[in-house]
Amino acid sequence: MAGTPGTPLPKKLGIKAGHKVCLLNAPLSVERHLQAEDVRITHDLRLPPVDMVVLFVDRLADLEKRISTITSRMHPQGGLWIVFRTKRGSDMSDDLVRRIAMAAGMVNDRTVEIDATFMGLRLVLRPEHQIAMMYRVTAPAPARRLRRPTSPALRAARAIARTSATGGGSTLRRARARSAK
Repeated sequence: MAGTPGTPLPKKLGIKAGHKVCLLNAPLSVERHLQAEDVRITHDLRLPPVDMVVLFVDRLADLEKRISTITSRMHPQGGLWIVFRTKRGSDMSDDLVRRIAMAAGMVNDRTVEIDATFMGLRLVLRPEHQIAMMYRVTAPAPARRLRRPTSPALRAARAIARTSATGGGSTLRRARARSAK
């Protein structure tokens, strides 16, 4: 089970080797755990779409302010982990995070207890939003130029028009035609 104490942090979060992970407001201990794996870590969302975003928040206002920019810059099939403290007196709860996620077009995928003080909710885009956002990942196919079928008579007429427009063909062809007479 992913919530067991002996499970490594990357496995708990579903981070695989080669993933590009953006850590926002993360403690240094979390970054050290992820650097042990073959994971590309960034702290900037302005780079191309990331596979996983891990956002550590303490206040509800911070989450409300940042969730729209995060969802607009992450990979359509990527995940967003909202990690918050589970202490009493905190204004953060998993129910509030789910409500904010629903307003941003996301759904709760998984819930994990990171350690004794942190809890995390994994959010993903709704399937209909994922399909709409796939333009970020794949480049559009180049438009193919459709060729209309042409008849042999039309091709011959075009060839005659080309030769008459250029003066009847090349000089060498005209010289040969004159000498053959």
